[in-house]
Amino acid sequence: MNIIQALEKNGPMTGRTLFIHTGMDMFDLWRECYTNKDILVKRVSKRYLRFDKNVKGYARLSPAIQREFSTYSVIGLRRDKDAVEEKALELKKRIEEISREKFATAKTALIRGIENLKEARYIKENACFIIGGDVPLLMAHEDPRPEFSTGMMVSGSDLDIVIVTSNDFSNECLNTLDVAVRDIKYTLLNQPHKKEEIDYIIKPLSKVKSQAEFGTFEHMVACKIIAESKFLFGDMDIYHEILDIMDKNDVPAKLKLKEIEAIKNRDFAWNYLLEKGTMSRSEYIRLFTTTDEFNEIF
Repeated sequence: MNIIQALEKNGPMTGRTLFIHTGMDMFDLWRECYTNKDILVKRVSKRYLRFDKNVKGYARLSPAIQREFSTYSVIGLRRDKDAVEEKALELKKRIEEISREKFATAKTALIRGIENLKEARYIKENACFIIGGDVPLLMAHEDPRPEFSTGMMVSGSDLDIVIVTSNDFSNECLNTLDVAVRDIKYTLLNQPHKKEEIDYIIKPLSKVKSQAEFGTFEHMVACKIIAESKFLFGDMDIYHEILDIMDKNDVPAKLKLKEIEAIKNRDFAWNYLLEKGTMSRSEYIRLFTTTDEFNEIF
């Protein structure tokens, strides 16, 4: 079934659903939808900064072009513009709903897991729990994907948890905290219905301060996660100190410059891909899709 036939029969749909109906190569499908004057593509995603070692200067926009088309776009016939707009609004609301659900899942699971510890009070008074990634940006999705370490299929966007402790945090409590979060990770990963993946790191304020120097790829990623994060629970004074560290090191301004660079990279990739007949595997990965980014939390 070709694209027009699929849209005439089923009405507006996401890129992923259209891909299933047509059986086309995803890149060919994307290009046809954006070059056919009878087809309308409505994007509902925000575009935000992501750091990628495969890109010169590291800066690119997320979602990647393929993900944006597959998960965050509605495709329909141009003559069905109203239906496309309605479907796009439904999709946007669902993405925001998924994000709120994942935020609540992370917060509830972590609070319950920490409350059961005898060191709970000490941890809550000397550590700050924040969440980064798709969730605080209201961009979380539920497209099934394999979890890196086990290959188990999980529910879309992972839960990027950063736990920042005071510099004099007890080593004994640090080990207890790490074990507790690993147990929470295991529990969420093995839920019978909707399996969620937690990716987490625990670090002291002193490491946040050194990362704010913005000198390496890992520093940039760490700063970006904090900049887009939301507070979950714990010590609010530590959270404010984290934000102060970012401001004193001009991190927001540095991220803005990288975002401008990322926009230029996206514009180049977009135009290049629309005109390109064939491309190498490395070009496909670098410009259209992206490699797994399971290690993007530092």
